[in-house]
Amino acid sequence: MQNLQNEWCSPQLLTSHTLPLATLLTPYFKAAGLQPLLDTTDFEAWSLAVGSSLGEHRSDLCSHGNAFGSRMAFGQSQGLQLLHIQGHGEVRLDRVQGEHAAVLWLPLQGISQEEINGTIVVSEPGMALLMRPGDVLKGRTSHHLEGLSILLPPERITPDLPRLLDMGSHHRAFIAAAHRFAEGLAAGTGQGQVGADALLDQLEQWQLTVLAQLGGQHERLTAARRRSYVGEASTWMRDHLHNSFDVAQVSAAINISLRMLQYAFLKETGQTPMAYAKRLRLRSLRALLQDPGNQARSIAALMETAGLLACGATAADYRSYCGETPRQTRQAIKKLKR
Repeated sequence: MQNLQNEWCSPQLLTSHTLPLATLLTPYFKAAGLQPLLDTTDFEAWSLAVGSSLGEHRSDLCSHGNAFGSRMAFGQSQGLQLLHIQGHGEVRLDRVQGEHAAVLWLPLQGISQEEINGTIVVSEPGMALLMRPGDVLKGRTSHHLEGLSILLPPERITPDLPRLLDMGSHHRAFIAAAHRFAEGLAAGTGQGQVGADALLDQLEQWQLTVLAQLGGQHERLTAARRRSYVGEASTWMRDHLHNSFDVAQVSAAINISLRMLQYAFLKETGQTPMAYAKRLRLRSLRALLQDPGNQARSIAALMETAGLLACGATAADYRSYCGETPRQTRQAIKKLKR
């Protein structure tokens, strides 16, 4: 990242053609507190820019028709560096995380799938991935991708931390602090410094909680109960995705009050129970689309199997969630088989 900053943080923005997607014109890229770094439809130019940050890496453009575009913007405060990345075009990227920093990746649009030291980890908007120095990474982007990459000081990162930050109030608090840092830095009003201090404090608290759990220390009873409620409800939802149900049926099925169920989900996942159920259905649809055995079935039929309405609104929700259309997910599987 340091090389990328030195090379591209200047009034001259690297621009190659104009990106055709209006969806890439987001507030972060135009934010007063961030410096535009890259705006290109030239994959080779993008690869060179990424190489200046990652060092040795291998990237391939997998998109149908070789359509590609990317924008990047940069900001920093209190030793923390933020990179906002937007792009369209399916890319495969193999690399090793440099020793100069750990990276917290916050997807804003599209699913991020990484193979980290041989283990596949998948994150979606609302989650985060932590990549430590020395991690061997193999990733493949969705057709449309947007996210925030925050470089953290390696000396502040304890070994053996989890790669995926998902369910749990301690994870939610750390993710929320990261987003507040990005928003404050982008605003350009001095809030970036406050957000950076708060993020580093939250990083410390998050690590203490994780290490306590790894060491076998018991969670507070209230937190353990919340996690148990969410786990039971999630299992019930997965078993009934093909049926129509509401939040009252879920709470009755696991024998807790509606209010307690809603509170547990908001605290542990950051979502309402029914919003979480919708995510489960979209994940199910993605798995069905990726199953070679379903190639003969229509996308509409697979939507219904996942408990979703076979309509344009579902396709739009899927694109927003996965960063690509259902058809593009299916096409990617066909290309992998060749």
